[in-house]
Amino acid sequence: MTHVTDAFLQSVYAFFVAKREIAQRPLMGKGIKRLLEADHAEIGRNTHLLQDSLTNLCYEGKAAFGKNLKELHHVLEFFDGEATRHVEFEEKVLFPFLKVHIPKLESVLNLLSSEHENFKHHLSDFKFYLASTSKTESQPERSKMIEKIRETGTYLIFLLRNHIQTEEKSVYEVLVRELRPLEGREIEHLAKQCTAV
Repeated sequence: MTHVTDAFLQSVYAFFVAKREIAQRPLMGKGIKRLLEADHAEIGRNTHLLQDSLTNLCYEGKAAFGKNLKELHHVLEFFDGEATRHVEFEEKVLFPFLKVHIPKLESVLNLLSSEHENFKHHLSDFKFYLASTSKTESQPERSKMIEKIRETGTYLIFLLRNHIQTEEKSVYEVLVRELRPLEGREIEHLAKQCTAV
């Protein structure tokens, strides 16, 4: 009977030691997760600006047309610059790294990559419509362009919001949980190299 008790105590002790080691293990990838989530927060703020600017463009009329176009151009600059750099980092560095180190994410990463392509395509359309609206003098043509801007901008807003949620829940959480310390340092080093350029 004592032997069973000792074996039981040893297994309980081993369980708690393992649990403590897991709890004390540094979660790697937290730095990269924070960096990516900060980008997402900024993208989220700009999607709100885009939504407000689209609403204003559609409903404030001629008097505020120039101001509203200027706001849309400002938001477009952000998406064309910062958001595009974020997408490029994920496509060229993060996703290939994760496909190697956390292969179970491959199908989600493929979905997210296709959403990146969708984002680039619709952003290009949005730029075209915005530029065309600035050059159009005919009111009926301008109204058509404004409608295309509204439709494309609204699509971009919903695409980005859904995309961010999917990345944060399906990729970033797994990244923190499953990367080994060396892998976490490696991806954080790669991220620092990309931001330094």
